Amino acid sequence: MFKVNGINHITIRVSNLEKSVTFYMNVLGAKIVHKGNTDIYLDVGGVWLCLLEIKDAKPMDRNQIGVDHFAFTVSKEHFPKAVLLLREQNIEITRGPIARGGGDTISFNDPDGNEIEFFTGSLEERMKNWK
Repeated sequence: MFKVNGINHITIRVSNLEKSVTFYMNVLGAKIVHKGNTDIYLDVGGVWLCLLEIKDAKPMDRNQIGVDHFAFTVSKEHFPKAVLLLREQNIEITRGPIARGGGDTISFNDPDGNEIEFFTGSLEERMKNWK
């Protein structure tokens, strides 16, 4: 058996690289790590996101198998600022803000409809609330 140490990076297919980079930088505070011809690697709080541009991409059906969403940890102190930023940027909020699973949560979509969540709780707190 071997040990997995963590997530190395997450690759997200996008239809417009520049539009998506701007979104992730403005909303998540992402920093560019590498820029290729059709991809850009971003650092978001120590997590690498690779945005991979797919020309003529079609949105996934919500009932299709695949990644449902990804969540970023935000401190309780910074959560209200994150909510305010989403509202100021006119980003459609798909759920929340609500208290759920041992923390505060808010969900929204990137320009291509990939769902993102900000969550203030820990895995341990969430598991106490899921039985």
